[in-house]
Amino acid sequence: MANTTTCNCPTLSCNTTAPSSDEPEAIIKVFTIDFKANDIIELMAPPFEEYKNGRVKIEVSVVSGFDNLFSEIENDARLGLGLFDVFVTPPTIMGSVAPYNGFADLTAYFQKNYLEEWLDIFPGYREIIATYNGKILMTPFDGDLLHLYYNKDILNYYNFSAPRTWQEYNDIAEHVHEKVFPPTNKTLIGSCIGRRPQCAGPYWAMQVLSSMTQTRGSSEGSLFDTKDMSPLTNDALVETLQIFEKQFKYGHPTELENCIELISSLDDGECVLTVNWGNVFLQNVIPGKLGIDRAPGSQRVLDRETGKMVTCTKEICPNAVYYDDIGFVNYAPYAAFGGWGGAVNGNISDEKKKLAMEFLTFSASKEESSKLIIPKEGSREASAGYDPYRLSHIDVEDYVEQGFDRETTNAYLGTIKEGLRSPNLAVDIRFPQATKMMSILDTAIIEHLNTTKGITATDQMRRDVVADATAKMVKVIQEYDTRANNEKSEKILPQYQKLRGVYGELNEDKNLIGDVRWVGYALGFVIIVMALLFSGWVALNRKHRVVKISQPIFLHLICFGVLVLSCAIFPLGIDDTDSTERGRNVACASIPWLVSLGFSLVFSALFSKLWRINRVFAAAASLRRVVVTEKDVAKPFAVLMTLNFVILLSWTLVDPLVFERIYTDELTSYGRCMPQGNQWKGFIAMLAILNFVALIIVNVQAYRARSINDELSESKYIGLATLSMFQIFIVGVPLLVIVYNDPSGKQTVAFVLLHLISVKTHSFSPLEAYFFVWCGIIFIVCSTILLLIFVPKIVRWKSKSNDRSATASKFSSNAKWSQGNNASHASPHSREEGGMQEMNNVPNPLCEVETKHAKQATFAGGESELIDREKLNEIKDLVLEKHNIDITSIILKIKRADPDQAAHHDVMMHEDDAQLE
Repeated sequence: MANTTTCNCPTLSCNTTAPSSDEPEAIIKVFTIDFKANDIIELMAPPFEEYKNGRVKIEVSVVSGFDNLFSEIENDARLGLGLFDVFVTPPTIMGSVAPYNGFADLTAYFQKNYLEEWLDIFPGYREIIATYNGKILMTPFDGDLLHLYYNKDILNYYNFSAPRTWQEYNDIAEHVHEKVFPPTNKTLIGSCIGRRPQCAGPYWAMQVLSSMTQTRGSSEGSLFDTKDMSPLTNDALVETLQIFEKQFKYGHPTELENCIELISSLDDGECVLTVNWGNVFLQNVIPGKLGIDRAPGSQRVLDRETGKMVTCTKEICPNAVYYDDIGFVNYAPYAAFGGWGGAVNGNISDEKKKLAMEFLTFSASKEESSKLIIPKEGSREASAGYDPYRLSHIDVEDYVEQGFDRETTNAYLGTIKEGLRSPNLAVDIRFPQATKMMSILDTAIIEHLNTTKGITATDQMRRDVVADATAKMVKVIQEYDTRANNEKSEKILPQYQKLRGVYGELNEDKNLIGDVRWVGYALGFVIIVMALLFSGWVALNRKHRVVKISQPIFLHLICFGVLVLSCAIFPLGIDDTDSTERGRNVACASIPWLVSLGFSLVFSALFSKLWRINRVFAAAASLRRVVVTEKDVAKPFAVLMTLNFVILLSWTLVDPLVFERIYTDELTSYGRCMPQGNQWKGFIAMLAILNFVALIIVNVQAYRARSINDELSESKYIGLATLSMFQIFIVGVPLLVIVYNDPSGKQTVAFVLLHLISVKTHSFSPLEAYFFVWCGIIFIVCSTILLLIFVPKIVRWKSKSNDRSATASKFSSNAKWSQGNNASHASPHSREEGGMQEMNNVPNPLCEVETKHAKQATFAGGESELIDREKLNEIKDLVLEKHNIDITSIILKIKRADPDQAAHHDVMMHEDDAQLE
């Protein structure tokens, strides 16, 4: 263990503990570094001890150097020692400690006791820097953000505005470098950035590099890609070296020997431009002349797929700022170092944890933290340079009251407010070996600047530097991951992802529908095309007998209903892959509408069609004339559709389906359409009952029409369709229930069923199967209805068209033969009559004979050939086609008038049915 020094607050007089008769009830042991953290504890401890009425004392142990600090904290975590209660440290160490539960989870405590105060912290710190895999592990004590600083008088004198890009920064530095500024007669230095090794150099590099590599938010990383740990160097680091070459050329002569203390040159009026933390403002450098702005950005950014630099556009750089003269500029405000924060040791007792959490929340509260963050101008706290991290820290009036210039304060706080709220905030890598990575980057840049000092570097020289640095970074990762494998611990990538809050997002099994949706969409498209083609066929042949007696309006309605039902496939295939929340919710709400209305349209059309036929034939059976108009049959159709509409509208208004993603564990989730309450059960029950009753009624009507010619009713085919649908529902609905209740794929039974419908090249996930089964049910139902209703009609239409001329000739031949036969059976007296009288006595092929008891229709000639079913149908076809008269009822009476012929007709009917089956 490194040498530590133990101090007691408030005086922090080391190795002395004042004797006291009143021993404290508890001691909070704080471990930190002998740097700025000492100031933090010295300022925060006394108020907390007073708040606890002396019952709690703060004991501080300090070490020298960040390496010692990080080493001690990591060892405590790995070994579970619990030597200290609180750590005050930069968040750099978090990735090395969190996997071992070295920092306690503060989430529940903060939510219960600290929520309002916690939400006052800037999102960049609250959501990224202080958290690990969604858990709060630290509370900030200090904020950090790099700013651009410049001498306003000098830029105004040379007609420059604050640089917006690194290119403009270098152009200004080049223009003013080594010029004598007339108002002060001082020789100017273009850029003053301290680059002493093992100091702040890596932060300057990250600020420039981040503006080129990070465009879509903090989660994607700026030095390493959070998807696969790839170093984001390539051409971006090459261009960064080129920028630094110019800064170095027009920079302070002692840049490589100095660190952040070069801000003194800014105060002397020599330096024109620099990048630094808030120290420059808080130390009141060049009062009244200090310009503050966000750090410059880049017009060119890294294409992560190709490793090449491309021009920034709104699509590539969604967080960019557009300027009329230079176009889009990508900014990545950099919270370098991450500020100081406090963490509770995860290896101490729960009682100690609670007391330590109370100390952290008290010290970081709005009231207490403001004493440190908003210091009096010229005070010790101001010289230490603690920056805002709360929204309540950016009130200009608070700073003005402490003696700061209003205009400069506005600029300073405005930059912080904009930067720490930016979705593209760049933060340190913080994973294990982060210090080594930053050291590799710093060393590569410093060696390159030393090597190229006084010469013009070539592109190949820069690329060699980048390749070497990249190789070293990759090696560090590989060595760490190898040790992690041997120790069975976590590799760097998942830790990095957890630090960026994307571990679950990048590694989560979301059970997405995936490419299976295109199979479903193809099935839906096939049904839509079939429905349109059949509807078009009906429209083109609407005057043909086969179509006309099938009632075209209802055929169109069946096609439309099938089309509506098939459209339900498309919203079923929508998830949160590439859709908006509103779009997903609309899709969910539309599914019951499409399914229910499509089903109702089809079966209400079939019901209306069959009901009309049955009424006509019922009247014909008693030789009553009845007129059933389309308006009459539209009434039950309208009633059924209205009831469906009312139920669906009520469901949508009261308890609509919305898309939700539900997590079963940290890395497994599924998305589905979910109701918000329990009312949906009542609505779906009403819809099910209503449409099931409609299906039963259709089948009853079909059964009543079973003896009617298939040209007029589809009773046989409706029965087949119903049977097919029943079989589909017997198999499909249970499978849907199984998969719906097991969306994450845990049940063995579900997987057995899924593999039955899987193909060799694709294994369905549960939600893919859920979608696929839905599509299969809809496709089979729709195709079955269309094929059973329309194919027989098309076959009959085709055969009738081919036989039309033959039918006409047969009818003509039979008519002539009938006339001759009647003449041969006439009496001698009749045969002696003249030609005109003989012609008048030729009997009509059809006549009606009335008796007192009933009206009957029969053929005058009585020839058995004309009673044959085929000939009767031929006659009926011609009469209907030529004269638009339906003589079906007359033919039925003929059959009833002759029992023998009726029996013969029944036999023919049974034979025909058997053949069709």
